[in-house]
Amino acid sequence: MRIALVAEDYYPQVGGVPEHVHHLALALRARGHVAEIVTSHMRGAGADPPFVRRVGTSLVIYANGGVARVTAGWQLRRRLTRLFREARYDLVHVHGGLNPTLGLLAPLAAWRAGIPVVATFHTWFPRSAGYRVLRKPLQRLLDRHADVIAVSSAARDAMARYFRADWHIIPNGVDTASFHPDGRSTPEVVFSPRLLFLGRLEPRNGLGTLLEALPAILGRYPGARLLVAGDGPWRRRYRRLAARFGDRVEFLGAVLAERPALYRSADLYLCPTNRASFGVTLLEAMASGTPMVVSDLPAFREVAAGAARYVPAGDPAAWNEAVVTLLGDAAGRRALAAAGRARALAFDWSVVAEHVLARYRQVLAAAQRCA
Repeated sequence: MRIALVAEDYYPQVGGVPEHVHHLALALRARGHVAEIVTSHMRGAGADPPFVRRVGTSLVIYANGGVARVTAGWQLRRRLTRLFREARYDLVHVHGGLNPTLGLLAPLAAWRAGIPVVATFHTWFPRSAGYRVLRKPLQRLLDRHADVIAVSSAARDAMARYFRADWHIIPNGVDTASFHPDGRSTPEVVFSPRLLFLGRLEPRNGLGTLLEALPAILGRYPGARLLVAGDGPWRRRYRRLAARFGDRVEFLGAVLAERPALYRSADLYLCPTNRASFGVTLLEAMASGTPMVVSDLPAFREVAAGAARYVPAGDPAAWNEAVVTLLGDAAGRRALAAAGRARALAFDWSVVAEHVLARYRQVLAAAQRCA
């Protein structure tokens, strides 16, 4: 098969969608398919792999408690149509269905080129004024898709508030060969725990909650260190909030290749985000054998399935209690680490890619029958 994976978000942007799209492309290519990523030009992108094609220019906007991207460009739909035809794709798979810009223009371009479209929905949101106002025209657009996928029940339910579709749930994956425990052991007693936060620095990811909980954690574990891995537009604000802790809080900046080693070096992975559709970093931590404390969100319960301690989002006192309690419970940490690794194996890309390919085969078989 020849497949275009269309994504508004891709490297150097770091996040769940870029990780999903990149590793899905690698998994499909490893199985002998031609899988190419179609995205936009972004500042600081650097050298791309040979299977990445960029069209238009990515612009950053602030929305939904964080940052988002849209692609701009002259005659963008026409350029996408030409690209899809010249590359002779059998199928266009849009990641971020119905989202501006590529989630709307790429399907129109693909249909003009006579190519079926699959869309994956990656986001959760409590409500959308745009979807409410534009429900009818967007429903007509969604009806033309050959297949629709959601990465979790939470992502499906968010969209199902506004749109009808025959939803299929296929989760994000994780590279369990790169993210693995590497023989790490759980210490009986932790004197100077390493706590890891990894995520984009924006309000919805909850770093502020951890910084509010940190004084009480340091009161019990004075040698504790909080490693903050990630970057974002609120970096300066969080640095100011953390300045009073001195070297107890270390900002590492954006990380990519260093992630497996970071997870393995941490005593606990902390994910205090207040909204999520899935939880790719949870998969990475579980695959690495790192016990976790995470926000009590439906998407996180679906992913971790008990391999984590759940804490109400935005409650610093509850986070302090959960972190301190788990640091003092070696047996509990060992149990979470073992359960997490076992759970993560079910999300290995070798498994997830086969689920995606099964949908592709059904779509192409249906297209051939129609032809």
